[in-house]
Amino acid sequence: MSNIQTVDVPISVIRRLEEALAELEKALPPYKPEFLARMYRARASDLEGKGKSLAGIKQQFKRK
Repeated sequence: MSNIQTVDVPISVIRRLEEALAELEKALPPYKPEFLARMYRARASDLEGKGKSLAGIKQQFKRK
């Protein structure tokens, strides 16, 4: 038995998030390429399944 939990997300939500990302990219000042690079690396990592779980993130912030 696996501890992996999944959530079904409607495609309309994914599309809306992609639209929001595109708008964010337009709004970001062009002199912040390191921020964009970091966000793209995080997204690529997430797509590869290397992202952190929500439980792990919550635990990380509880310690602070």
